Amino acid sequence: MLRNRRKAAGLTQKALGDQIPLSQAMIAGTELGNEVPSAQTGQLIDDAVGAEGELAAMWHHVRKDLQQQALYPVWAHGYLEAEAEATRIQHFANVFPGVTQTEEYARAIFEAATPLFGGDIEEKTKDRMARKVILDRDDPVWFWSILDESALYRVVGSHEVMCAQLTHVLELAKRPRVTFRILPYDRGMPGGVVSIGAILLLSRPGKNEAVYWESGLNGALLETPGEVGVYRAFYDHLELDVLPPRASTDVLRKAREEHHVHCTHH
Repeated sequence: MLRNRRKAAGLTQKALGDQIPLSQAMIAGTELGNEVPSAQTGQLIDDAVGAEGELAAMWHHVRKDLQQQALYPVWAHGYLEAEAEATRIQHFANVFPGVTQTEEYARAIFEAATPLFGGDIEEKTKDRMARKVILDRDDPVWFWSILDESALYRVVGSHEVMCAQLTHVLELAKRPRVTFRILPYDRGMPGGVVSIGAILLLSRPGKNEAVYWESGLNGALLETPGEVGVYRAFYDHLELDVLPPRASTDVLRKAREEHHVHCTHH
């Protein structure tokens, strides 16, 4: 796209580079897609070739995608795209799902994971908070979460962090498209499964249902009907043993008020 714009403006690579200023090699690399200019440089190039913001906007999205890819392990990239386009997400794990986490809860998770995965904690936290848009947009996703009861009691960060997280979830549960249900300690998982990490079933317009599973150390987005069917059957059977929404809300509130004793968010 830059090459066509440059030629239409009657500029050689060197002449365009001289205007910015930028080396001819950088202009060539940008045209080939091997280089992505900074926001300031991209705008200068856009102005020089008369692109009226089209190139600057394109590079902005490319930089955003590259930044997001750098923040997450390779296996999660497909999920992030699926999450953004999903109309319904069904979740199960022993931690609160990412898009329902408070900033402090998310930061505590990333801090604990840094020795294994590295990365910028604040950038990861900021990106996770931005993903909450799927709950806040005009046509929000239907988000149904099954939480293993341990998620309510295992301390992530501190009791104060947990208190704020539980309070946030109780507020989210008031939304018509958000549901939290609890799998109590005294009920097992289907098929004798002891631990499964996190699973998310995603419904997307015009596409087959997908499932994303993650153990913490690895994960994958699955889209073939046979693979997805196994997780769909697991989730459907799991639903038979969970508490209904109102009873689950009572359990959430009890955990906040009785276990996280320093809570000031009541």
